[in-house]
Amino acid sequence: MVTRDEARTAKSALREKLGQVDGVCGVGLAQRGDDHDWVLQVNVRSLSARKDVPPDVDGVPVRVRVVGAVEAL
Repeated sequence: MVTRDEARTAKSALREKLGQVDGVCGVGLAQRGDDHDWVLQVNVRSLSARKDVPPDVDGVPVRVRVVGAVEAL
């Protein structure tokens, strides 16, 4: 299991790595299972952007979601 603090630390590293990757819309935290198990979630515009996202960061699993184009309301 991954604690929220461990996931937050890994999130910072992942955001830095993916900051310039075209197609990445956002990086956040998500619960997996119970309240004490966290993963990183990366939102991407298309499947092609998924190739640049690692499967884990510092032992924290990464979940990728294809959300399409994101626009402000």
